[in-house]
Amino acid sequence: MGALAVMLLAISCGGNTGHSPSPAASGGATTSPSAAPSGSPAVASYGLLLTAGTLEMITPAGTVAAHAKVAAPSVDTCGQNTAALLEPPVSASDDKVYYRDGNTNIKFLTPDGKTGDVTTVPGSATKVSFFSVSPDDMRIAVLVEDLTPASTINLSLYVEDLIGHTNHKVIFTNTVPKLKGNGTTLWPMGWHNGLLVLAVFAPCTFEPAGLVPTEWHVANAVTAVRVAKIGNPCVPSFWPSQAGVACIDVSAKVASRYDWAANITGSASSQGSEFQSGLSPSGRSIFLATGLGIGAPPPATRIVVLGTGGGSSVTGHSACLWIDEDHLLAPDAVISFPSSTATTATVKSTVTALPASGECAGRFPGGL
Repeated sequence: MGALAVMLLAISCGGNTGHSPSPAASGGATTSPSAAPSGSPAVASYGLLLTAGTLEMITPAGTVAAHAKVAAPSVDTCGQNTAALLEPPVSASDDKVYYRDGNTNIKFLTPDGKTGDVTTVPGSATKVSFFSVSPDDMRIAVLVEDLTPASTINLSLYVEDLIGHTNHKVIFTNTVPKLKGNGTTLWPMGWHNGLLVLAVFAPCTFEPAGLVPTEWHVANAVTAVRVAKIGNPCVPSFWPSQAGVACIDVSAKVASRYDWAANITGSASSQGSEFQSGLSPSGRSIFLATGLGIGAPPPATRIVVLGTGGGSSVTGHSACLWIDEDHLLAPDAVISFPSSTATTATVKSTVTALPASGECAGRFPGGL
């Protein structure tokens, strides 16, 4: 990895906030950041899916609880026949889902369908931003990629108050090559106990399908010291959970469970075709799924309850993340896994097809 992958970063997560954000909701209503909105469906968790320009909140039953239109950014290429690797423009807090609409507008969506404007981020025909909102709706971390130069990308990571652009601080900058193998960018994906959780990715690619992070980093909010690194050489999950990150050692055919301090706390055997993984919210179960992209095998998902020998298998669908302890989201379906009965034996999972397939975009609530 280059300097970007090894230098990590200091942010100010606590203090200096001084106010509670109350973004205006559509129709003149407002929502409180400290409680679930009145009238929201009685569902604890949702999977988030982007499909045909729409962000959907998917229930464990496979229905769409709420949705919002999402315009694509102007940036889509790095030049020289390569695609810009654009991570999902979505971030969930404890009570809202935030999304970037177009180049600059950050909006929110609640489970009962309320939407509204929140803030703005940098964006243009040659500049794109990725972001993560803290679970308490107080802070936002933004990674800005400026692709204006012909062969390099200028990176800037800043943290500020979610509302008003106050307490703004640029905490990291770098310039990386677009096409060389050692060029990496960061995706601020979530927050864990006041620390920022970032994925390390290549910024440009010839084959975007099926790419996963090379590493996950956890940054100390005060000292700028990287608290933990997960991945490389093992292949980490695209979507982590509150329990940590699953990581597949492809050569050894072992999938390990890492906590957020990068300690291995459990493992399961993996198969040669399995390149995607994910931990359930409690960390009790792990899914292992086939890869995507050119030359990938048919989609399939294997679920293992760690340390018990129990689990399940599904063909035709590759899971991307856990909605809750008993349900997984795939791009085209919800997989229902009876975890409480899979303690010592293989059990049957059921599949509910979604109204339309799409790209997995996270889980609500989003705190890690």
